[in-house]
Amino acid sequence: MAPAAGARKHNIKEALLFLAALGFMMALPMWLPNRFYIRLVNEIMIYGLLAMSLDVLLGYTGLLSFMHTSYLGIGAYITGLFLMHVAPGSLWLAILVAVAATMLVAWPVGWVQVRTGGLPFALLTLAFGMMYFTVAWKWYSLTGGDDGLMGMPRPDITFFGLTLASSGDSHAMYYFTLIVVAVCLLLTWRVIHSPLGAVLEAIRENEERAAFIGYDVRRYKLLGWMIACGLAAVSGSLFILYKGYVGPATMDAFAGAAVLMMVLLGGMGSLWGPFVGAAIFIFMQDYISTMTENWEIFVGAVVILLVLFMPKGVAGLGGLLSRGQKA
Repeated sequence: MAPAAGARKHNIKEALLFLAALGFMMALPMWLPNRFYIRLVNEIMIYGLLAMSLDVLLGYTGLLSFMHTSYLGIGAYITGLFLMHVAPGSLWLAILVAVAATMLVAWPVGWVQVRTGGLPFALLTLAFGMMYFTVAWKWYSLTGGDDGLMGMPRPDITFFGLTLASSGDSHAMYYFTLIVVAVCLLLTWRVIHSPLGAVLEAIRENEERAAFIGYDVRRYKLLGWMIACGLAAVSGSLFILYKGYVGPATMDAFAGAAVLMMVLLGGMGSLWGPFVGAAIFIFMQDYISTMTENWEIFVGAVVILLVLFMPKGVAGLGGLLSRGQKA
C-alpha cells in the first residue's frame, strides 16, 4: 500500500472513531442514573482536556511540566473575575479573555524555560507554579485567598445571539463542555498533523539534530508551550463554569502530579489517551474515597502498578495486542 493511501486510510479510521465517541458521549446523559454522574463525566472531560494539553508538551515536544494545573487555575480565576466584575453575561468573551490573558502570562515564563531543557525546564515549571499558587493563596482581596473565588454569576450559553440554556444547568453545561472539548481536540489534532507538529516531534526525538538542520528549536518549543497553556486555560474556563468556584487547591503540587498521572495512565503521544487516563484516575479517586479517608495511598499503589506493567499506558495496549496476534 502506498504511504499516502495508508495515511488516508488511517485518517478515515480516526475520523470514524472520533464520530463514534462523540455520538456515544452525546447519548450518555440519557443512560446515566442521576446528575452526580453527569457532573463526574463533565469533570473527566475537563481534566482530560488539561491532560491532553500537558501531553502536547510532554508527548510531542518532550518537555515535562510538573505544575501544568497552574494554567488551569489562572484561566479559571480570570474567567471568574471577568464575569464577576466586567461583563456578567458575556460567556464567550470571558473564555477568550481568559485564554488570551493566560497565554500572555505564560509567554515570558516560557521564554525563560525554553532556554533550558530536561530537568531544569521541569524544575522551573515547579518554581513558577509555586509562585502562582502563593499569589492565589495570599492575594485575598482579588482571589479570595484560601476561601477561593466564590459568587460567580451563571451566564447564559448563547450562540450567535440565540440563548440556548443557563450554564447553571448541569445537562446544558455537559453538552457545552463536550462541544468545546471536541473542538479543542480537532484543532490540536490538526496542529499535531501539520508541519509544526512534525517539527515538535523532531525536537522531542533529537533536539541537537533538529537545530543542526536549521530549525529554531527555542522558538518551536515556545510555540508548543503556548499551545499547551492555551488549552489549559480553556479547561480552566470550563472548570469554573462547571464548579462555580475555584480555589488555590486546583494549583497545588498534588493537583499537578494528578494530571501527570492521567497522562502516564492514558499514554503519552496519543491525543485520546489522556482522556482515558483522566477517566481511570477520577473514577478510582471517586470510588476509593468513599471507602477510606486514606484513598491517596491506594490510588498511588494502583497507579504504580499500572505504570510498571503498562509503561506506555492504555494507548500502548493496541501495539501490544497487535504484536501478540502476529506472534
